Amino acid sequence: MRRIISLSLCLFLAVGVFSVFAGGGGESGGSGAAAKKYEFSLGSSYDKASPPVLAGYRYAEEVKAATNGAITINVFPNSAIGTERELCTQVAANEVELNIVGMMPIDMFCKEYGFISAPFLYKNMDHIKAVMASPLGDGMRKKFLENNTNLIGLVWRGIRHTSSNRPVRNPDDVKGLKIRMTEMPSWVAVWRDGLGGTTIPIVLGELYGALQTGVAEASEGPYEQLATYKFYEVQKYLVNTGHVMEWCGLYASQKMLDSLPKDLSKILEDKAKSVMTEWGSNLCAEKAEDFRQELLKGGMQEINVNVVDFTNKLLPVYEKFFADKTWTSNLREIQSYAR
Repeated sequence: MRRIISLSLCLFLAVGVFSVFAGGGGESGGSGAAAKKYEFSLGSSYDKASPPVLAGYRYAEEVKAATNGAITINVFPNSAIGTERELCTQVAANEVELNIVGMMPIDMFCKEYGFISAPFLYKNMDHIKAVMASPLGDGMRKKFLENNTNLIGLVWRGIRHTSSNRPVRNPDDVKGLKIRMTEMPSWVAVWRDGLGGTTIPIVLGELYGALQTGVAEASEGPYEQLATYKFYEVQKYLVNTGHVMEWCGLYASQKMLDSLPKDLSKILEDKAKSVMTEWGSNLCAEKAEDFRQELLKGGMQEINVNVVDFTNKLLPVYEKFFADKTWTSNLREIQSYAR
């Protein structure tokens, strides 16, 4: 009897040990094989101290917690794994799973929606928010999806202004100004054709050196970008042009989302809204004035301009875009969303 009991006990323990190593009833919560683990990359050209990237780090933490460690997201800021354009290409090709980037995907995947990122076209943040919530914004998102790019989290980054080594007080002062500019057609048309500047395409990671050596004498971006890249060390003037009401996005490879179990892809998308859109946008708004003060304490002189003067001068540029059917809207429709 004792031998029978001993054999039974050994058999029970052996089965238990096998069950643990096979993943039956472990902390993963699954039965049978252990839950699969996923490791993704999230790239950005923004500085590690920028609010969108800080939101990216928080996003990675909350996704890992919500999936019980099934998904790990490694965040790579400061163009560590690619420039803004390269990251957009990599996400579209499903080579990088996630990125935080500005409006570059509009230029790359749906130029006909270029008006959504156009400088000096919107009155305030409420204006662009209304356009993004309209059928126009929906149409842009559909075009992104055609290129395997899903805008899962929208961050209201802030308002873009100008830094310069020459004072800019009115539209005429832009003539001949060597300004670093993204290659988006509407931006180049505004600053070069409309205002007479000399636009120079320079990747963000190389901009400090270009300003320092005089390759460029001006740049533009939100206070956050100008401060985190320490442009106050190589720029004299902070010109409050308020020319773009900017949003940036957390973009995901749709192929990656489709490859996941539905509960995991839902967590990725839900956390994008709660962390990036809500928490990240609030952080951007809270930190904007701190970054402005950092620029002024760094020695920059502030210039306030009459933005309406710039807008009025640029109306012919926009009328041409709409008249040529380059864009899928018209000036009246865009203005109708102003609040």
